[in-house]
Amino acid sequence: MVFDSSRDLFEVARNFVAFFAHESCGFCTPCRVGTSLLLKAMNKLADGHGAKTDLADIEWIDRLLKNASHCGLGSAAPNPVMDTLLKFRPAYERRLKSLDFAPAFNLDDALAAARRASGRDDAAAHFSADHAPR
Repeated sequence: MVFDSSRDLFEVARNFVAFFAHESCGFCTPCRVGTSLLLKAMNKLADGHGAKTDLADIEWIDRLLKNASHCGLGSAAPNPVMDTLLKFRPAYERRLKSLDFAPAFNLDDALAAARRASGRDDAAAHFSADHAPR
């Protein structure tokens, strides 16, 4: 494949990962779970919630898939990510927050629909200095 400078190689790699996750037959756990974890990590970066630990997680998933998958699809799935991470690392690093760790799950976003349906805002459900016991 040939791309010019207008293509975001991170997004190209993420598209490949989505393809591999979709095409996994599910026979072996490393491929079934590993491709899903890889896609989640790429989506977390794409959503602007990435941290340095996510790049280490991607490298760990790469080793897992290459060493434990039963077929070529599983062992090849991380190649687009690892190749672009090696050769175009700034495409990944610019998506990182400055934090060493950022959670992938946002409770407020997950509860937004329930709050709208119930008419509640649950403001006191969050632990903060304002609501801390004295």
